[in-house]
Amino acid sequence: MSTRTRWALTADGFERLLESLGDDRQAASRDPEALADVTLDRAAKRLAEGERIENLRAWLRVAAKRVLQESYLTQTRERTGAREALRFTEVATGAESDHACLQNCMSRISAENAALLARYYGAGGERLIPARKQLAQELGISIETLRTRALRLRKSLERCMLQCRESRETKLT
Repeated sequence: MSTRTRWALTADGFERLLESLGDDRQAASRDPEALADVTLDRAAKRLAEGERIENLRAWLRVAAKRVLQESYLTQTRERTGAREALRFTEVATGAESDHACLQNCMSRISAENAALLARYYGAGGERLIPARKQLAQELGISIETLRTRALRLRKSLERCMLQCRESRETKLT
């Protein structure tokens, strides 16, 4: 008479099994029954379509390997897609928040200074230097004075933006 006890899977044993299967916990805990069902469904479909399979066991081994590879690929795509979607959401949310901060900071300076910044930084390319010279002439100041004024305004806006971002991050945590 045998005194063998029946073995049962424990939580610790299951954890060790998953760890030994790899670093990717999701991949290690893949549902083998569902993958086996997919493999058997493929065999049944082939047979129903009239295909003759000489060595069904060998065919199933190859099909099971292919189903497993497809499952890995699908999971990888899903994880990558989820990461990309999260990154896009974070970027979009950050850009929207930065825009709100900029609007708030711009509302704190005079309309005259806001217009000066818009004109000073608005021109680009070949029009940059002539536009800034014209702005300095209109204001009756030298180009160096205009640069200094624009730089001070920009620094003031940058400080305001930094404070706005820091307060936003503090609220999130």
